[in-house]
Amino acid sequence: MTDKRRERLMDIQKREQLKGMLINKFKVKYGDKPQLSSYINNEVAKFLKNGRLTEANLQNLDTKINKEADLRDKKEDIISQRSGKAGSVRSLSGKSVRSDNLSRASARSGRSAANLNADARSVTSKASSMSR
Repeated sequence: MTDKRRERLMDIQKREQLKGMLINKFKVKYGDKPQLSSYINNEVAKFLKNGRLTEANLQNLDTKINKEADLRDKKEDIISQRSGKAGSVRSLSGKSVRSDNLSRASARSGRSAANLNADARSVTSKASSMSR
């Protein structure tokens, strides 16, 4: 195997490791719900295909996924209130429901893009040391 081909294969392997790591981090942060998981998979794949790996770009990706997760949570709350499945949710005042949504959003934002970027650098450095 030529050095150029080996280097290309190592780059592909690093990219796949990074993709897996980012997907797992976002799923842990935002929940591993089936519909949101597929959204996260698609967004991370698009991110790695089109964008450069910078802290600002990771922050933008995190913000985009956070907005989508909030929208899906709100939609889920509305549907559950309308269907009557969550009778206890109906009895809550509007203020309590809003504070519940805020607490979920703040719990999600426990990990910053800087932490994700540090994790990405860690995977990249491990992969490069493996190639030596």
